[in-house]
Amino acid sequence: MKLRSLSIFLTALVTATPALARDGNVLIHGARVFDGTRMLGVRDVLVTDGRIAAMARRLRAPAGIETVEAKGRVLIPGLIDGHVHVFPGAQADALRFGVTTVFDMYSIADRPTIDRWRAQRASVGKVAEADTYTAGVGATPPGGHPMELFKDMPAGMAMPPTLAPGDDADAFMRARVAAGSDYIKVLQDDGTRPGRSASLPAFTPKRFVAALTAAKATGKRVVVHIQQLADARIAVSNGADALEHAVCDAPVDDALIAAMKARGVAQTATLATYAGLAGADDARRLAADPAIAPYLTARQKGMLGLVWKRQRSADFAMASANTGRLARAGVTIIAGTDTPNPTTAFGASLHLELALLVRAGLTPMQALASATSAPATFFGTADRGRIAPGSKADMLLLDGDPTRDITATRRIVTIWKNGYIVDRTPR
Repeated sequence: MKLRSLSIFLTALVTATPALARDGNVLIHGARVFDGTRMLGVRDVLVTDGRIAAMARRLRAPAGIETVEAKGRVLIPGLIDGHVHVFPGAQADALRFGVTTVFDMYSIADRPTIDRWRAQRASVGKVAEADTYTAGVGATPPGGHPMELFKDMPAGMAMPPTLAPGDDADAFMRARVAAGSDYIKVLQDDGTRPGRSASLPAFTPKRFVAALTAAKATGKRVVVHIQQLADARIAVSNGADALEHAVCDAPVDDALIAAMKARGVAQTATLATYAGLAGADDARRLAADPAIAPYLTARQKGMLGLVWKRQRSADFAMASANTGRLARAGVTIIAGTDTPNPTTAFGASLHLELALLVRAGLTPMQALASATSAPATFFGTADRGRIAPGSKADMLLLDGDPTRDITATRRIVTIWKNGYIVDRTPR
């Protein structure tokens, strides 16, 4: 998807949301627990030193540990946004809405920043933002998406590298690993849609295959930006592990669905951005939701109120239909928002994404898994996305049951990050 302007990344102010001064130890008593895959019923959950230490029908609190009475409420894992593009302050905004981990899908962050993100996600101490994984710079041809977004680069700031026709694809991918990429992103999109001609350079099919092959050779997960059915077919046949954005130009066919299931290829649909592109009012209604509005910063409110200059309602309808069909066929769906596109805001928009996934045909339970256990399993991050002994104590206590009504994820009573209560005051 196209961001409104790279200036969003380069000029945003850094914000921080400090956690309250707790010690990472707590016993949550009597909550109904959704563990990331299923509803377990009423459980006690003991957190010590920032991790879940035990879970049972009844636990005795060790001496000196705070007990939270949660009868009648539902405890779920911290939410995961599987497709964002971070800028300063983004992770703090995300955490305030219960998004405790984000997967960045294109970043020009330098190695010290990426190393800081790695150190934080290994920590179980008090932190003020969501944990971050990143693809770093993705592979795209000169002038290909998202290079059009870098027109506002400050003078003297280097453009991100691209993969030109004569470049060594293997060397390019090895450089991504050396720069700190946790997984490899390949972008293939010339902008063609029904009734709309190509507007951007893209890899030739042969070069696209070469890029995928080189990306796969790194041993990293390979995630691929596509929006066209023809590109999805090539990606799935040549090593892609996930498709970023739902196909929006044509219905997905039985052969593609079968190939995705056979190869374990996941789909991150980014319906929140497609809805905004269609001119739907979902983002504006989200911003007005009494469970959301008090925790939005002025910047987040502004983002949710933006309007795409060129609207594409057909893209949203096709993307939703294709996502539903993949889900019904058993393809892994990962919730991702593509924030900060116009009409999206970090953290808040994941709650909309979940509602749109349900509208597309997922059950509320499937939607919850798409933002908890599914991305954790896909990316191999076993210490999050679940409520289980050994996992990070990233959890949300909700006033309502999201396995029946997905919008209950918005009715947050308490957020814990590494066992510390998160201050939700917008700053």
